[in-house]
Order: sequence, then C-alpha cells, then structure tokens
Amino acid sequence: MVRRWSGVSKLALALSLLLLTGANVSAGTLVTYSTSGTVESGGVSGSGVISFKSLTDASFNSPSFFSLGDFQVAALPTGTSTTYTNTPFSITLIANQVDGEVPVPNGSPIVISGVLNGTITGGNQSTVRALFNPIGEVPFQTGEFANVLTLPVTDIYLVPSTTNNGVTTAEAHLRTTVPEPTTIALFLATLAGLGLRRLRSPSAA
Repeated sequence: MVRRWSGVSKLALALSLLLLTGANVSAGTLVTYSTSGTVESGGVSGSGVISFKSLTDASFNSPSFFSLGDFQVAALPTGTSTTYTNTPFSITLIANQVDGEVPVPNGSPIVISGVLNGTITGGNQSTVRALFNPIGEVPFQTGEFANVLTLPVTDIYLVPSTTNNGVTTAEAHLRTTVPEPTTIALFLATLAGLGLRRLRSPSAA
C-alpha cells in the first residue's frame, strides 16, 4: 500500500528544515554604517601628521570584509621627522540600518582601539605601525539580526604620503545571521516527526 504525506506533515518538515538552516537565509544582509576615528596626541614627538578619515553612510553586504575608515599620513618637510610611541587611537562603529531598517535594539556603537608606534620622516618614509587591541569575536544585536565582528588584521603598517596619497585602510569583518526561533523550529520538527511516524504506522490509511 502506498502511503502519502499529509499536507500538514509536508509543510511542517519544510518549515523545520528552513528554520534549522536559518544561517543561510540571511546571506547578503545589507548593512549601512558610519565610523568615527581619532588619533590622540600622547606619545607624539614632533608635528602630528597622522589623522583618521571617518566614514558616513557606507554600506556592504554581510558576511564580508569592510572598511572602518582610513589612516591618513601627511608629508613632513624634508629632513624632519615625527615619532609615535604608544600613541592611542580609537575607531567607533555605528550600524545605521540593517536591510533598510533602523535596528531596534542596536548593539552598536562598538569601539575598537589600539596604539601607533614608529617614525614618519619627510614625505616618503614611514615605519609607523597601527597595532589594534585584540577583540576576538564581538557579538552584538541589531534588530532581529545577530552579528559577530572580528578584525582580520590587527597589525598594519601606515604608508607615507608619497604612497597611495598617504592612505592606509583599516578593515574589519562582519558575519550577520537571523537568530533561529528555536521553540518554533523544535515544534515544527516534532510535527514532522509525528507525520513520519504516522506514515510508517501499519494502521495508517
């Protein structure tokens, strides 16, 4: 005898599989964000020539690498130099929109910090490194989206003014998923299991 799935069982199984693979549903989430960065004056010997170019209403599709903004190195007169010794910097990330909506709740702003060490000489020499403080994996919520922020590179050299106009980009990585509605998923999985049990039962029509 051929036994058939009921409509409820088919629907329950399909929805269960969809919910239990929720991480794949949210691929390509559009994130619109802004950053604000500062380089402090502490530990600077000479004229301060390093600044940070912040971003306004930038966007990317998560999961992805994305720019936090740029370190900008200005030229010094020939024969002069500036040394940075554990000079603090910080970058603040704010998620403005996720998939076109202002997120509530919003787990940002997130502050990323570090120090600068090295010397800028004239317009074409730089040994300055930006060393970011370790953050590991930073989880935060934006609306219904769960996010994990990481820093792929935590130690970058800043180019002099004669290379790429003195611009060095700081990058991060964001992975965004829709949290699994666990209770619903388990409920639907149970329904699907009951459907399978009914299918195998000798008394089923």
